[in-house]
Order: sequence, then C-alpha cells, then structure tokens
Amino acid sequence: MYSYSLNSLIIFHEVVRCRSFSKAAEFLCMTQPGVSNHLSQLEAQAGCALLQRGKGLLALTKEGKIIFKYAEKMVRIAGEIENTIQTMQKEAKPLLKIGTIPTYSKIIMPNILGGFQKTYPHVLIKLDTGSSEEMEKSLTAMQNDIVIVANPRISKKLYAFPFLNEELVLITPKDHPLSKKNSVSLEEISDYPLILREEGSATRKIVLSALRSIHITPSVLIEVKSTEFIKEWVSQGKGISVLVKSAILNDEKRHLRIISLQNPLFLEISVLSLKSKRYNRWIQRFIDHMRELKNVIVSSDLKLLPPSEQNHVH
Repeated sequence: MYSYSLNSLIIFHEVVRCRSFSKAAEFLCMTQPGVSNHLSQLEAQAGCALLQRGKGLLALTKEGKIIFKYAEKMVRIAGEIENTIQTMQKEAKPLLKIGTIPTYSKIIMPNILGGFQKTYPHVLIKLDTGSSEEMEKSLTAMQNDIVIVANPRISKKLYAFPFLNEELVLITPKDHPLSKKNSVSLEEISDYPLILREEGSATRKIVLSALRSIHITPSVLIEVKSTEFIKEWVSQGKGISVLVKSAILNDEKRHLRIISLQNPLFLEISVLSLKSKRYNRWIQRFIDHMRELKNVIVSSDLKLLPPSEQNHVH
C-alpha cells in the first residue's frame, strides 16, 4: 500500500528516542538484529541513509531528521488511537446475542448464562429462541453472535464446538398401552398417533429419518412448535411423542411415562459462531465458558437442570 513500512517507521522512532539499538529492542520486546533489519528496510525504502552510525555515535542525517518528524506524528497519533479504543471499550457495555431452541432456553440456559454473568456481570446478554434451523439462519444473518442448537448443518463459515449429547425418549400418558414397557422399538411407536415438533426442529428430523430408515411412515396427529403443548396433549391421552429426555421435568412425570428407545437416538448439541467473528473477545470467552462447563459435566456427571430439578435427580 505504501512505499514504506509503518512498523519500521515506529521502530526507527524508538531507536532515535532511546539513542540505542539495544535499548529500543528491549523497549519493543524485540531482538537487536530484528530492530537493525527494520531500520535497514526503511532506509532501503527511503533510498537514503537515515542514521549515521559509529562508535558511540548515533545521529540523524538530514533526510533522517525529516523522516523523524513524521515518525513522531505517527507515534503520537497511534497513541491517541490506542487511548480512544481503550476508552471506548471501558464505556461501551458489551452485548452478546445468543440464540437457542425454546426447550433449552427454559431448561439449561439459566444455569449456563448464570455462570457466565457471575464471571462477567457487565456483559449484557440478549437471548433469542426458535427452531434449530431458524437459529442457524439467524447466525449467518448476523442477528445472533452465538447459537446453541442440535445437529447443526456445519458450513465453512461456521465454527462448531460439540457440547453435549441429548437422549431422545418416548413419552406417553400413564395409562397408554406402551406405558408398561421399559423400552420400545420404532415399529411399536408407528401403531399410535404421533405428535411431532415443527419443520426445522432437529428432534423432528432425527425421528422422521429413523422411521424412514425402517420404511415406516408415521401417523402424524399434529405438528407443534411448543414442547409444553406437546407434553400437555400427551398427558391428556391425545397421542404420543418423542422429545429430549431433559425436556420432561420431575413434576411432569406424575402425568407422563418416559420410555427408552431400544435403538437409542441422540441429538448432538453444539455451540456455533461465525469464523469471521473469531476475534470478538466476548464470543471467545463465552465459548471458553461452555468448554469449561462441558469438562465439569463430563467429569462429575452434572446435569444442566434448574436447581429444583437437580435436587430430585438420583
């Protein structure tokens, strides 16, 4: 872009200010040969000597004096820019926009966000919800900084951090014919009306894909966006459904029966962000927080349930 290097110009300024190559190198946390190389490069770019060197002598040439005046201005402006950036960072309250699916916003996000804001209380968090597909689109549309979704479609633009695996289970009313079983096959499920999540739901995709793999077309009673609605309808005996196990709270187990699938199905929960935002320190700190949380969960078998629910987990 320019016929000279801005870095070399700043290094030249420090050499003159310190009146020593070695002192300038120490101040800049560089090696002395590195400083000498930068100065030689600047002189080559200028087409003339900028310093007179000799035993105990370091003096500016006529051309060096001219260049040094500009170097002083550049260093002063660079310092002003640095101070302005630091002031902006101190005054501006960081905003982190996070998206996830409705189930996680209720079940796991309170603990995740609570831990993060305890460490960074000055960070403002905006939580968005939608289907996994909607949240992925919100990321690429720059509407969210981070999304926590299930079974994402990873593109080259995205960074993905695998967080947890969630087991899918069958839920039925207490008096349903399948309720006495400890586990069921997908073939058995196909005999009953199924309440499914909406288009774009990762749970829906996994269930329908598994049924298609054994050539079964389910009898779909209704497609619903709300997990709460699904659980209520199942408890009223209007159908059965497949949901993530963590979506069924302890007090709901009085009305619902949770049954394992003989061939288990899982959702892979991932934390997604745009690679183009990899230098955003708050995005990186949140991902680091999720990584630390994953290590704690794996090592201690911790459940990301609300405290009232954890107290009942055996």
